[in-house]
Amino acid sequence: MLGFWIGAIIIAGLIVLAFIKANLRICHPNEILVFSGRKRTLKDGTVVGYRVIKGGRGLKIPIVESVSRLPLTTIPIELELTGALSNGVIPINLQAMANVKIAGNEDEGLSNALERFLGRNMHDISQVAKENIEGSLRGVLATLTPEEANSNRLDFAQRVVQEARSDLQRLGLVLDTFKIQQLSDTEGYLDAIARRKNAEVRRDAKITEANAEAEARVVAAEAKKTGTVAEAEADMTVVEAENRLRVKRADLAGEANRVEARATVAGDIERIEQEQKLEEKRVVTNRHKYEADVIVPARAEREAKELKAKGEAARIAEDGRATAEAVRVLREQWEKEDTRELFLIQQLPDILDKVTKVISDNLSIDKVTIVDSGDGHGMPAYVKGVTGSVVAIFEQIKNATGLDIPEILRTKTNAQGSIGR
Repeated sequence: MLGFWIGAIIIAGLIVLAFIKANLRICHPNEILVFSGRKRTLKDGTVVGYRVIKGGRGLKIPIVESVSRLPLTTIPIELELTGALSNGVIPINLQAMANVKIAGNEDEGLSNALERFLGRNMHDISQVAKENIEGSLRGVLATLTPEEANSNRLDFAQRVVQEARSDLQRLGLVLDTFKIQQLSDTEGYLDAIARRKNAEVRRDAKITEANAEAEARVVAAEAKKTGTVAEAEADMTVVEAENRLRVKRADLAGEANRVEARATVAGDIERIEQEQKLEEKRVVTNRHKYEADVIVPARAEREAKELKAKGEAARIAEDGRATAEAVRVLREQWEKEDTRELFLIQQLPDILDKVTKVISDNLSIDKVTIVDSGDGHGMPAYVKGVTGSVVAIFEQIKNATGLDIPEILRTKTNAQGSIGR
């Protein structure tokens, strides 16, 4: 069953392809396909029984539509007029070449072309176009003289194109180009005009030649005079130029001397300025050296002395404050009677040292020799003398300070003994 359906689908596809191939029409760029048989409304509202394809492809509906081709290629037309009357009733022989084609869109008259030329061969279309162009050519030629037509062929051709284009558009044709190739007459009118023109040209040429020769002579004379004057003026110009050159050289030499002098002066000024700058730098260097060798050490020494003096003053001030504090403490202790004697006893070694120092400074004893008289009293006598000296010192201290050292010692000893018991 599946194979049946597959086969049916394949057969249906082949039938469709065969149908498309049989009814598909390809339109080339240089032709128009006209599908006739179905109604169609144009842009202006006109209902026609065909549709047009220009380039591309279209599918023909079998039985309902038929397809015709209308070529859009250029149709060359050769025109040859014999005895065509021009203005002045002068017969003219004329050869021209035109290129026409069938209109390709509605604006150019495609509907008119379909109505008139669909199904007709190119020869028939060419003949219709040729007859219309010949009519326009004869009409324009009748308004021109042979001389005008021959002298201004471009304008003549343009007038023919304008005259024939509107007629051809009503037929559905387009005039692409129109060229006049040859124009002549059988009565010799153009030859006569040519001979007259040639005579006029020769006459004008002779006149022009004579005028030119006269002008040449005048020009030669003027040129000779101008040359002589120019030569004299040239000599004067050379002399003036040489004089200006001498003056210029003198000016340049003077200017060079002035520039050289200014350069020399400027060099001297620059050298002096450099020497001044060098001297200023030397002075600055010496000043810096003097400051480094003298002022800076002196300033440093002064600052050091100031700092030393400040330190010494601070030390003296501190010593003074310490001495004042010590004196205050001693005074407080001195005012106490129980410590006054003790204080004096503490100072006694210094006092004895001072006394003995005075004696030692003024009395030098190398050695002491004790001479005994034989009674054995030599050493005791010496000791007695020393003891007497000590007692005398204590007596002097008592007299000087009121301090009775032996009495103080006995009192302290008795006090310590009482405490011990």
